[in-house]
Amino acid sequence: MGGSAFGELLRDCRLSAGWTQDELADRSGVSSHSISVLEAGRRQPRLSSVSRLAEALALDPRRREQLLAAARTVSAPPRPAAARGTARPRPGAPCQLPYDTRLFTGRARELDQLLALARSAPAGSASGMVVISALDGMGGVGKSALAIRAGHRARGQFPDGQLFVDLHGHTAGIAPVPPADALDWLLRSLGVPPQQIPEDLSTRSALYRERLADTRTLIVLDNAASSAQVRPLLPGTPGCLVLITSRERLTGLDDAHGLAVGVLPDADAVALLHEGAGPGRIPAGHPAADELVRLCGQLPLAIRIAAARLRHHRGLDVEDLVDRLRDEHQRLAHLTDEDRSLTAVFATSFASIAPDEQHLLRLLGRFPGYDVDACAVAALAGIDHRGAERLLESLLHHNLLLQRAPGRYLFHDLVGLYARSKAEEETGEETGEETGEADRDAPLRRLARYYQDTAARANAHLARRTRPGRRPEPSAPAALPALTDRPKALAWMRSEHRNLLALLGHPALTTLPSFTVSLSADLAAFLLLEGHWDQAAALHRSAVAAAGAADDHRGEADALCDLGRARHATGDYRAAAELYEEALAIHQKLGDGHGEANDLHELGRIRLLTGEIQEAAWLHERAVAAFRALGDRLGEARALCDLGRARHSSGDSPAAVELTLQVLALYRTMGDRRGEAAALHDLAYVLDDMGDRDSAGDFYQEALSIYEDLNSVQGVANTLRGLGRVRHAVGDHRAAAELHQRSLDTCREAGSRHGEADSLLGLGRARDALGDSGDAVALYRQALALYREIGSRVGETGALLALGALSERTADARSALLLHQQALALAQDTHSPLNEARALEGAARCALALGDSAAALSGLEEALALYRRLGSPRAADTAARLSALRTAPIATIRPPQWSTGTPTRPAP
Repeated sequence: MGGSAFGELLRDCRLSAGWTQDELADRSGVSSHSISVLEAGRRQPRLSSVSRLAEALALDPRRREQLLAAARTVSAPPRPAAARGTARPRPGAPCQLPYDTRLFTGRARELDQLLALARSAPAGSASGMVVISALDGMGGVGKSALAIRAGHRARGQFPDGQLFVDLHGHTAGIAPVPPADALDWLLRSLGVPPQQIPEDLSTRSALYRERLADTRTLIVLDNAASSAQVRPLLPGTPGCLVLITSRERLTGLDDAHGLAVGVLPDADAVALLHEGAGPGRIPAGHPAADELVRLCGQLPLAIRIAAARLRHHRGLDVEDLVDRLRDEHQRLAHLTDEDRSLTAVFATSFASIAPDEQHLLRLLGRFPGYDVDACAVAALAGIDHRGAERLLESLLHHNLLLQRAPGRYLFHDLVGLYARSKAEEETGEETGEETGEADRDAPLRRLARYYQDTAARANAHLARRTRPGRRPEPSAPAALPALTDRPKALAWMRSEHRNLLALLGHPALTTLPSFTVSLSADLAAFLLLEGHWDQAAALHRSAVAAAGAADDHRGEADALCDLGRARHATGDYRAAAELYEEALAIHQKLGDGHGEANDLHELGRIRLLTGEIQEAAWLHERAVAAFRALGDRLGEARALCDLGRARHSSGDSPAAVELTLQVLALYRTMGDRRGEAAALHDLAYVLDDMGDRDSAGDFYQEALSIYEDLNSVQGVANTLRGLGRVRHAVGDHRAAAELHQRSLDTCREAGSRHGEADSLLGLGRARDALGDSGDAVALYRQALALYREIGSRVGETGALLALGALSERTADARSALLLHQQALALAQDTHSPLNEARALEGAARCALALGDSAAALSGLEEALALYRRLGSPRAADTAARLSALRTAPIATIRPPQWSTGTPTRPAP
């Protein structure tokens, strides 16, 4: 084990303790300088010093012995031969590596890669050439520090010297070093007398390669401007290692091993901040430290500047510095010290790119969104797709843009601030000179039109209802993404919807009054599908206001309906109903048949959820007739589906099965898999309630597979609950609990309050069946509170029935009777005969327990009549209980398993 290995072990122990070198020095009495050179492997450790360090670090016995053993290995007398992988330095060999800063954290993976290349240098590359590594990254990311650290670690493997030259590819005020001048410096460093250095570049390069042939030399070419600048500086034969740093990706060096250097991970960034600020300057675990490194974009140079300000200005608290950096307009100004400036670093990168690239960077600085693709940039810049790709790739090549996903480009936060400052500097007159556009806002309006058109095309694949004539057919932008099917449209929306929302309200777009209304309509289906319900509500409210101000009555009505759907999804049924009624009145006044049919359908769905079954069925019948008259098969299928739900809720299960089978056939004819899954789910639900568990389970499973393929969060949650009900009915209560828990987690993540309530109720039933009555009560009460909050009277009835049945066994019969009576009143008020029968049966059991046999008989008789009218399989059990009571009035009526509650309708 060498000194570098000991140093790495010591450093690992220190970092595990969360200390800086200065903090370890304070605790051990060993100077921070000594600790620094020990960790760098540049000094043999004294065992007395190592013991003090181990004691200060409070190492456990095993770790302490490892550190002491490593120190003894380093302290052992040197052998005559060099250690494996190293060689004695040649006398007089140049050693030009700059000082290895102590302010260096992380980069273990990158260092390992570079040191592995150093070990492979004697054999050469796979093609038999010199080993080259080209490190690229944005300005200030620490490329030079990494190359220098690797150079120092690998010095022992290059006994013929270590050469270093700063090529000034991006140095403010200094021109890049010509290759001939760099060769002059390198040849002099290799001992060539000045008078023997040729004038011609190619001859100089040949002499340089000759001098390096058969040597083991490390060459660090720092801050390169281009492949052309460094190509003459490369050795020609194996044995040497060349490390090149550049802000550009040197793709012209075919044999080079590329290494992209990114910003620091959170933990390493915070460690660098602590190290740079000095011992005790920032308390360990201080939350402001995390925010400070985020405001610095985890960029090492920015963190070092911030740390230096804290180190040298003792009156400046970390909270104060964070407050200053929160101001985006002044952040770059605060990241400056005596000889370092983030603005200057970015300015040199900006100066190195072509004018059209500079112009695009300014335009992107005005873009209010997040990441962009080439199509959006083509619209923004008013160029074709190929030109946009070329400019984006060039900015990426110069590390002025990042790419975290294929085809998507974005700024590092600090580069984005610099781009915005350049955009603000640019006057309208300057823009006109560069692009021929006198209107400075023209690029953003082009972008808005592109997004407006493309969102409409994407929505055509996602929308679950038809809105013909809402606005003219979108134009064809010069660059258009391929949105040929639903998955592509969904992927585009997921990538772009934040950009679309960010553009809304931009001052440059105030002359496009239709923009908000159009985006509201075209984002509605996506936002609903993905569960972004709060975003949807805010967008649709803006659209209602914008349409009203522009006297766009159709747009206003459409936005009211979309807002109603957002309220529906979050469980605010009262507000949703009011919005649908308002939209319906406007659509009817306009004579908009499609709008009216959509409103009737949506209002019917709300009436069903609030227990107004008869009105719900009437609304759905009107909607079905309207959609059929319009020839809208999708609308017809959706309205038929909900009419089937209404029929089932009123007790007519055979009619519900018949309607749902029609819906299933319609969706399959249209090739609509999402509709097919919904129909399968509803068919399974009805069959489950009719007692056909096997068929129900099969249909639920089929629906689940489709929903999972479609990545439908709400569909998956609903179907998991259905499967949970089936497992519960057949007695597999543990499986039922697991399924309901999965559904509950999914609904909470998506923000579906009705789905959450349904899942709580199902999970409560499973816990009840498993004997955990305390947990079951808590779950039932949570569900009841949620149902009442969102106005779901059907759900409230189910929760009351479940609590009533549980109270029969765990509390007094009078409390249980009160719960069943509350459920009965709700069931009668909402015209739900199945729930009415269950409540009657529960009340009868309680009456019997209280000694009122007459009331028990009367209740069971009413329940049996309802079950028989509905064709329910529960009729047989109830009849048997009634017969037993008539023949033996003192018999105890035990509640059958299925009567512990009633399933509610799935969330929308």
